[in-house]
Amino acid sequence: MEGHDVSLHCQTKRPPSKLPADFYKDGSLIRTEPTGHMTIHHVTKSDEGLYKCHISSHGESPPSWIYVTEKPTTPPPSTTPLKSTPSPAASSFHLSFILLLHLVVFYPYFISTVLMVSLYRHRPTGNRLPVSMVTTSPTPAEQGLADDYDDVITGVTTQHHF
Repeated sequence: MEGHDVSLHCQTKRPPSKLPADFYKDGSLIRTEPTGHMTIHHVTKSDEGLYKCHISSHGESPPSWIYVTEKPTTPPPSTTPLKSTPSPAASSFHLSFILLLHLVVFYPYFISTVLMVSLYRHRPTGNRLPVSMVTTSPTPAEQGLADDYDDVITGVTTQHHF
C-alpha cells in the first residue's frame, strides 16, 4: 500500500546467503546492496514494476511483480451515517418472511408430530390375541370313545377373532 516500506531479499540456497546483490526494476539496474537486502521506503505507484536480483557467480532470481495499492480515502465524518435503520418496507418484508418461514417449516412439523403420537397411542399393543382356543369337557359318550382310542383328542373348539 502507498506509504509503506517494501523489503527485497536476494539470497542463495547454499551458505553464505548474505552476498552482495544487484537489484533490477523493469530490466534496469537500481543499485547494488552489499548484504543482498534492499528496502524501498514509502512506496508510491511509480515503484510498481517487475523486480529481480542477481548475485555474481550464483545467478539471477526469477522476476517478481510488485503491486502498489492506493491508500483508501475516508469520507468526511459528517457524511458517514452513524446508525443505519431499516426502512419500514424492509421491516415489514422481514416480518412477512419470518411468518412464512414458520408456516412452511414449523407448523407441518408440529402437525406431523401430533399425528405420529396419536398413531403410536392407538396402535395394537399385543395384549389382545388374534386367535383364541376354548376347550370343553367331553361328553360321557365321547369319554367312552376316548378310552378306546388313547390318541384321539376330543372337545376342542377353536374361535378366530379378527
